[in-house]
Amino acid sequence: MSTTDFKTRVHQILEFITEITLGNYTYTLPLRNQKDELEQIAVSLNTMVEEIDTAVHQINHEKSKEVIENIVFILDCNFHITSYSTNIKDILGYSDLEILNRPVKFLINGDSNLPEDLHELLEHELDNEHSFRVDLKHHSDFYWSGQGRLHKLVSEGKITYALSVFKAVYTNDKLSSSLQDKFRSSTYPSEYRSLLLQDQRILVRKLHQYVMERLDKTLPKISVIGRDIGCSVSKIKTIFKRFYGDTIYAYHRKKRLEKARTLIEDTSTPLNEISEECGFLSQAHFSRTFKKMYGIPPSQIRKF
Repeated sequence: MSTTDFKTRVHQILEFITEITLGNYTYTLPLRNQKDELEQIAVSLNTMVEEIDTAVHQINHEKSKEVIENIVFILDCNFHITSYSTNIKDILGYSDLEILNRPVKFLINGDSNLPEDLHELLEHELDNEHSFRVDLKHHSDFYWSGQGRLHKLVSEGKITYALSVFKAVYTNDKLSSSLQDKFRSSTYPSEYRSLLLQDQRILVRKLHQYVMERLDKTLPKISVIGRDIGCSVSKIKTIFKRFYGDTIYAYHRKKRLEKARTLIEDTSTPLNEISEECGFLSQAHFSRTFKKMYGIPPSQIRKF
């Protein structure tokens, strides 16, 4: 495995672990045809997530509730995404710019039971009541797996399609309540220590949202962020570094550059406008920062 592939895989695994620490057990890591330590870790993480998800349901299972999570895409006649259910941002992590007007296949794992000819699938599915497995790619490259149904829609003579992908997840109100009671009367360390990290998980979510909502501007001083979030500066520095392996400013810069690259690749927006939209003070600064991250200046991206 090349150094670049290794770093990419490590980053993917760390992102996946972050989801686990946030209490999200609905994703799986895609496996690669390689026999190395990283793939062993990926297999172990997938197995662990399945076991945790099963255990959460089995404990006090009489109080467990099955909840159906459902994602819906509206597609045009060429199967490009024209609109989608709002929960896709939370479940798959994409912005409007990254998902609208793109072919739905870019989201779907090649191993999904989805034939090359989507018209063939549509005709097949309209003739029976069976669903098909769909593995949707998360923004961080792991998968959200569910069962899909494809429907034909007709409005004023215009044909479009709806792709609905759903899966069952479990919640356990009794378990959550009992652990919260024990948490209030426990001291660290304890067997319920994971609950002691709940405030950290909430803080990470707030910080991540804070960063993603400000990709068009520079972040304020960390003291201002602390005031806005309601947290100390030292805690922000420690917790953010622990979860993302980087400072909040380095992470913000990376996300701005990722947004910029998406704009360059998928739109015809001039570079100076992209630079401004991604919060850079000048196009020259944007170009230098972009080249430092990607190895080539932004002007060359559209030449590939």
